[in-house]
Amino acid sequence: MLLYNLGEGVESFSTNIPDAIDFQVVIPAHQAHTALVRRVPQEQDDITGVDALITNERGLRIGVKTADCVPILLYDAGHQAVAAIHSGWKGTVQNIIAATITRMKEEFSTDPADILAVIGPCIHVDAFEVGDEVYEKFAAMEVLKDTGVPAKRLPLMSASHLPTDGVGETLKWHIDLPAVCRIELLSSGVKAENIEVRPECTWTLHDQFFSARRLGKQFDRQRIINTVMLQ
Repeated sequence: MLLYNLGEGVESFSTNIPDAIDFQVVIPAHQAHTALVRRVPQEQDDITGVDALITNERGLRIGVKTADCVPILLYDAGHQAVAAIHSGWKGTVQNIIAATITRMKEEFSTDPADILAVIGPCIHVDAFEVGDEVYEKFAAMEVLKDTGVPAKRLPLMSASHLPTDGVGETLKWHIDLPAVCRIELLSSGVKAENIEVRPECTWTLHDQFFSARRLGKQFDRQRIINTVMLQ
């Protein structure tokens, strides 16, 4: 279990457990790689296919499931509210982070400068290999127009290990998803010193975390559960 220190009076962690979890947490039954945000418990009947939850209800643990995608947990220290975000590459391209923070502003009067954020374990740049069509979607993002896409070109990955010098002749794009999410947080007004980026790569540490890409057909319905709660 990875415990995060988002602030006093906030419980936040990521843990590897099966779908049959042994603690209470509100999680969307299905995450559809959208930029949809719901407030719970007020909108709890409408969270299927949603990828971000927000709440200011104390004692209500909210969360998202990940298995390579980026989990982001937010704590608004000023107005006592929290958020859990599932940001796969599609949600990242849609800037689900900005959508979540905008909703927190509307619901809780959140000032982004008060937000503490953690980007949890996910697939990192050396393992996140994509085609030109995916790279172009990132290149078209308004939020990256000044910085460019945080990415690099690496030899084609084999089925069993990360690329090394001389492995493969075809170069592929590798996008740094956590870095893009950090840029999105900064663009939304979150302070750099308030953002923690976890170093764990789910693909590399597949024996400790669940990696849909690494496990391929062996991947079942196991997930990392990422939760946050106002105590």
